[in-house]
Amino acid sequence: MDGEINMDWSKAKNILIIAFIITNVFLAYVLINSRDNNTSVVGEEFVRDVQTFLLEKNIKVAVDIPKEIPSLPLFSIKYETYNPQEIANKFLGQKYETETIQGYIYYVNDSESVTVKNGNEIIYENTSKNQIYDSMTTDRAVEIAQKFIEDKGFSSNDYKLSIMTHNNDVYYIEYTKLIDDFYFEKSYMKFTISLSGVNSFERYWIESVELDDSTHITIMSAPRALLKLLSMEEAYGKTINEISVCYYLDPNKHIGANSSSSARGGKATPAWRIVFDDGTKIFLEDN
Repeated sequence: MDGEINMDWSKAKNILIIAFIITNVFLAYVLINSRDNNTSVVGEEFVRDVQTFLLEKNIKVAVDIPKEIPSLPLFSIKYETYNPQEIANKFLGQKYETETIQGYIYYVNDSESVTVKNGNEIIYENTSKNQIYDSMTTDRAVEIAQKFIEDKGFSSNDYKLSIMTHNNDVYYIEYTKLIDDFYFEKSYMKFTISLSGVNSFERYWIESVELDDSTHITIMSAPRALLKLLSMEEAYGKTINEISVCYYLDPNKHIGANSSSSARGGKATPAWRIVFDDGTKIFLEDN
């Protein structure tokens, strides 16, 4: 009996190995044949192959997959830094108390609180359940968010609404830094807005951007980048609603996890920005 089980397991392993080899040979084939004679454009057949692979993981694509292979310059970016007490005064006025939670100082006034993490991330919360609005719509939520940004003295011309989702009367809005029609990630102003107004706000923002036109990078094509989703379980079962080129800097990855708390900027490189139907994002880089 044990011999039969071992034999069956051995056969199963051989089948899995053969299937793995066939899959990788096919992947290699489609990658090699992924471009048309024009080396800056991806072939239609490769795009269809990629869509087939994605569907095997129940990843649907609701938009056209770009076929061009971009060649773009680099940018040096610098993040905004904030004085915590100035932020407290701006958000809460002159009357507040302080609490220390997990090493961070929180400024608190009744239901409102605000803190500055690592010198460059503002986190504001309002736990009040008092209903201010009779109903909430997309337009109203956007108006509330934009008025909040202006009231806090932040610039109103350097961002674009990049993601909006909602669950009944609760809206989740995200704005991203926009320069020359490119999103610059990671940068964000995130809102949670309900019938009680702004429930939460987070800001992690880019202060300045400097073009480095001496070096251009040709990034992998969008179809080839999408193949990376096959190994990302967080993408399974979702629908891709947006595919675009952005500039991307992840301080934890590019500057080092040990020094991210004091990171103030770095080199932003082109990457593919994938937005799913649930409002989540994945950035696909060459490395």
